[in-house]
Amino acid sequence: MTVYKGYKSTLKWAGITLLSFIGLILIIYFFTSRGFLPWFFMVSLLLMCIPTYQGMILSISIDDEKVVVRRPLNQKTIKLAQAAFCAVHDIGEGKSLLFIFIRQKWGGGHRIRGIKSKMSYEEVMEALSKGGRVQDLKVNFNKAVKVPVSMVENGEELKERILNSIDAHHCKAVYD
Repeated sequence: MTVYKGYKSTLKWAGITLLSFIGLILIIYFFTSRGFLPWFFMVSLLLMCIPTYQGMILSISIDDEKVVVRRPLNQKTIKLAQAAFCAVHDIGEGKSLLFIFIRQKWGGGHRIRGIKSKMSYEEVMEALSKGGRVQDLKVNFNKAVKVPVSMVENGEELKERILNSIDAHHCKAVYD
């Protein structure tokens, strides 16, 4: 299993920001009178804690079967055999984010989480592999598993390994 460590500076600044948000929430809670405005600010600060925590990546590990994204309090395991396909969002300056769409059993067949279509799983994969535009296909990127490869050292290498692994598992599942 290859481990890609998260950047220390990113962890440090995200941790400081998270602690600042929590500190402001506690200050507002204990040192202000109760009313609409203090509660509004506390809820807003609490909602800003969520993306700040999502940006704290300790490490991303990859082997032939799975990708493990570790954060300070939890870890997310993605089985590559279940990945239907992957989309890359290039932010610029060598930074990118991978969206991995997971295949799930549903009813009598399979479906892809985050994809709404009247076509079956096999038809969707065939249309996507041809590279053309697919009619009646709605993609919801919020339901995809996000892997922030730019938050770790050697992120480009990790991105290529994940993409190659998903291609290999997809070819094995479809053509074998």
